Amino acid sequence: MKNKEMLCKRSINRILIISYAVLTLTIQGCTYSKAPAAEAVQKDSTAPGLHIEEATADIKGMKGRFNIFFLADSHISKCDDRDKDLITKAARRSILFKKDGINSWDRFDMLIEESKNCDTDIVVMGGDIVDSAMYASIDHVRDRLSTLNVPYMYYMGNHDFEYGAEYFTPLSYSEYLPRLDDMHGKSSYQVREYDDFIIFAADDNNSQVNREILDAFKKEITKGKPVILALHVPIEPVTGDRALIEKCNEVYGENSAKEHQLIMGPDGCVPNSITQEFIDLVLSDDSPVIMVLAGHLHFYHKDMLNEKTVQIITGPAYAGEALKITVK
Repeated sequence: MKNKEMLCKRSINRILIISYAVLTLTIQGCTYSKAPAAEAVQKDSTAPGLHIEEATADIKGMKGRFNIFFLADSHISKCDDRDKDLITKAARRSILFKKDGINSWDRFDMLIEESKNCDTDIVVMGGDIVDSAMYASIDHVRDRLSTLNVPYMYYMGNHDFEYGAEYFTPLSYSEYLPRLDDMHGKSSYQVREYDDFIIFAADDNNSQVNREILDAFKKEITKGKPVILALHVPIEPVTGDRALIEKCNEVYGENSAKEHQLIMGPDGCVPNSITQEFIDLVLSDDSPVIMVLAGHLHFYHKDMLNEKTVQIITGPAYAGEALKITVK
């Protein structure tokens, strides 16, 4: 298991380096539609240095609108003497995620400010907001989120609570994950239930989900409400459409989805039994999941997971990218 975790870590770090190089070059008794419309359109934000994609999710019978501002992969890498052993690494990583001369933490600040101009009802942060569990990075995010006048959800990617060589190790869970408790909470999932739908957010567990997430998800999908599912690692579509795999190969090289465990599925990180049961529930014919939001890949992509469920993968926040989802 330890060898597998170290292989995964080396793979993810290689992903991030290649990705940077490529980017440098170029709620009660609601009925819901079994085939909801979800249309994504590009929109250049009026704020310089940002690019916001927009999409809609239609829920039959819903009155009014609800706006979700979704971002992932800021990779904020600020460090001070409280984590002095990581100062050198943090400096190197901060350069890696400095896009067009703008630091990742400044770009995060810009996106949070942009969310305030988008009639946002909730901000959802889809993992890898901080690049390691360093106090300076966490403090920066916490301070910026304190300026919001709407709720937010912060769930874990594969980097938020890593610390040096501690990557999905028992120590990373016991020592470094708790540093984010005041933003993330103590469970590995988060739920926001509204009159007409539910947002369910699940932590990354080394490209898998855990039993706690599965059990909570089973409970939520029995409520008869449409569900918007927020993950860090995307799910592999079961439609036979290989556009996502081909995009991974284009950006990261042949067989990259499997080699680097970029997605959850047979052509990526092969699901364990718990994760497979979770995916089966998401994609079942009677699943209430109408949309999946994800990040991790550092490029924008939209596809259909099956005949009725859309998946939208946001581009990286360190490059100024985010999603605005209007539920209506």
